[in-house]
Amino acid sequence: MCIRRQTASGNGPQRVLLVDDSRSIRTLLKIYLMARSFEFLEAESAEEGLKVAEAEPVDLILTDFHMDGMNGADFAGQIRASANARLSKVPILMMTGDPNVAEVRALGQKAGISAFVRKPVSCAQLMTLVDTILPLPRAAK
Repeated sequence: MCIRRQTASGNGPQRVLLVDDSRSIRTLLKIYLMARSFEFLEAESAEEGLKVAEAEPVDLILTDFHMDGMNGADFAGQIRASANARLSKVPILMMTGDPNVAEVRALGQKAGISAFVRKPVSCAQLMTLVDTILPLPRAAK
């Protein structure tokens, strides 16, 4: 298991939206990220993810590329096009197990993703990316 030091935040836990059609992947991501004491929201599809992201404030979105219906790049593009200024700026990490990594990465970058990772992702790799695109909040004074 990957262990990282926790920093307390006076503003409550940061919220992460996990968008993946695989429950086991969403569970694994939560296990990998539990050292950061995030609050997790989950969606089984990009369409459901859009509804959740529009209804609930989130600090980070992790999305799969391949899902039934809308793919992760199209989902990211919709988030970036949101009229909600806060939502349109939320960091998005897109994951894929697709063998055509260059094409998927290019689609994601065009859609405005913040980071990209190939599955299977290790705990250390995921934590490094998350720490880069969503720094720990400063402790309240």
